[in-house]
Amino acid sequence: MRLMFPSLQSHDHKMILLYRFHITLIVVNIIACGMDLLTQRYMNAVIELGALTALVCNLWFLARYRRLDLSAYLFFFITATALATLIYSNSFATMSVVFILLLPVTTLLFIRLRYSLLLTAMLFALMTVLLYMESLHNPSNPLIQNPQALFNLAYAAVIIYIFGLLYHFSIMKTFAELDASNRQKELLLKEVHHRVKNNLNVIASIIGLQANRSEGKGKEQLQLSKTRIESIAMVHEMLYQCDDFEYIDFSAYMRQLSGLLLGMFSNQKKIHVNIEAKEMRVPLEVMLQLGIIANELLTNSIKYAFEEQGGTVTLTLKRKENGYIFTCGDDGKGVEEPEALLRNNSLGVKLVHLCVKQLQGTLTLSKPKGLLYTIEFGDMKET
Repeated sequence: MRLMFPSLQSHDHKMILLYRFHITLIVVNIIACGMDLLTQRYMNAVIELGALTALVCNLWFLARYRRLDLSAYLFFFITATALATLIYSNSFATMSVVFILLLPVTTLLFIRLRYSLLLTAMLFALMTVLLYMESLHNPSNPLIQNPQALFNLAYAAVIIYIFGLLYHFSIMKTFAELDASNRQKELLLKEVHHRVKNNLNVIASIIGLQANRSEGKGKEQLQLSKTRIESIAMVHEMLYQCDDFEYIDFSAYMRQLSGLLLGMFSNQKKIHVNIEAKEMRVPLEVMLQLGIIANELLTNSIKYAFEEQGGTVTLTLKRKENGYIFTCGDDGKGVEEPEALLRNNSLGVKLVHLCVKQLQGTLTLSKPKGLLYTIEFGDMKET
């Protein structure tokens, strides 16, 4: 469902419901068309095939443009036209009569009440006209000859619609309460992420002030600690700024992180960071770990991989079956024994190994040109 409707919002329950209505009627039309072809009722099959085609097109329109109101009207028009045609062509001797009684109730779920009432009145008027035309062309029709059956049909339609109205008022109240509750939770989550981000930035600022008062190795270590905290704060900042609290844009995050690190450690070297991950949105818990890993690997490349002429660091993230492949590579001078870097006891290497372990992944290091770190891990939500 997420593929069809990404980034669901509070009103999407209606869109998903309309989507399911389409799927149900498409399946019904396929079955009905097949049965009519087998029984050689070709006119019915043509009508059902036309309705099937129109419903598929409207479903595509709904998924592509997310126009709930227009798609709902088109759904009603397609279904009402197909059912009315089937009813009249079969002289009211068809189960479509039952479906057309239920059709007005569906409009209550997607469009405003006054428009639903208007469409229902138009549909009942259409059925009355069709009955009148049937009485002119086929006065011997058993339905026409049985006023009690006609009364029962009209009575059933009214009762069904009244129950539909009662359900409509009940479900609208429930939807309103759910929307209000969701909005409160969203505001609360935004406030939590905002406070966490501010607290982390305060800690990073204190460490930065301490770094400015230090010299040599101690200053460098404090600066590294500052960027590590800021890499985590960025995740909460991005969650605070967007409406999706589960997934984070990988490219946007890495651009922000690389800009921070280049400003702090590049020392005017001409270093370019290339990010290759088109429209990749990563779960929060994955992004937290990747942020720490990327901070360490980017810092290492910016500080040690290049001579004065600079170079390029490339970050990539690719989706694989049930997981991801993350790489960080540079075209710098490299090292003689890359495996020795993974056995280093420095804090940065330990952090990388710890994060890879948290992701339940594997880390490899190669030197096709410079250094290339490759991390493969599964989807944390599925493991």
